[in-house]
Amino acid sequence: MYASPISRSLLLSMLVSASASAQRASSNDSSTTFTAELLRRSTASVAVVQSRPQGVFGDRVGLGYGASGAYQLRLDDDGVWSLRADVGVMSYGGESRRSMLSEAVGDRVQVDVETSNYIVPILFGVQLTRPTGAVRPYANVGGGWQAFFTESSVRGTSSTLGVASTTNHSAWAPAWTAGGGVAMPVYSGKTSVQLDLGAQYVAGGRARYLTTGSIVDLPGGAIRVTPIESATHLVVVRLGARISR
Repeated sequence: MYASPISRSLLLSMLVSASASAQRASSNDSSTTFTAELLRRSTASVAVVQSRPQGVFGDRVGLGYGASGAYQLRLDDDGVWSLRADVGVMSYGGESRRSMLSEAVGDRVQVDVETSNYIVPILFGVQLTRPTGAVRPYANVGGGWQAFFTESSVRGTSSTLGVASTTNHSAWAPAWTAGGGVAMPVYSGKTSVQLDLGAQYVAGGRARYLTTGSIVDLPGGAIRVTPIESATHLVVVRLGARISR
């Protein structure tokens, strides 16, 4: 039977359209499968933490408190081996004083000038876990960096909102870490929750950082900033929760 050019064009168009639809469906299925597999292998953790400076660093800096988060990607189906990434922020001290807003305003409007010192560890590594049982111990090692910064802010004496802030000092130091802990299941369902208690030793390199008294106010509104330099070893104690599917 003879097919007109129009019929052949229409048939070709239908075949191309069907092929494109099949490719899109296949692509969507692959994307959905990849996302589902990524979620199945992922674990997120949040925790409150305490930092305990060690050695010379501990002689100059007191205990710190803050929060941290971690992400784990299981490399095997059981979750014995995982890639791990950690980030946290801990305040290790500060100072506060009350002052007039400006000489022009005088004491009619007063503000609180607060200075806080922070440590921000950013670490990457691997973790070995016993994935079953009521108590699941784990150990991890890795490396990365620690950031140190000091920030001063101004807020009204009758308000919790900050008016302005300035970073007075910042520095980075390389670091490696080794740690461990235990995870204990507390809820199992579509989403599983485990209590997470652990600690990490962070061997930080030499860095320049500030402590209480490192910033001195001078006449005329100027300041003198005197950093301290040393190795920055510390232990981070963590209490939190792990969430996975």
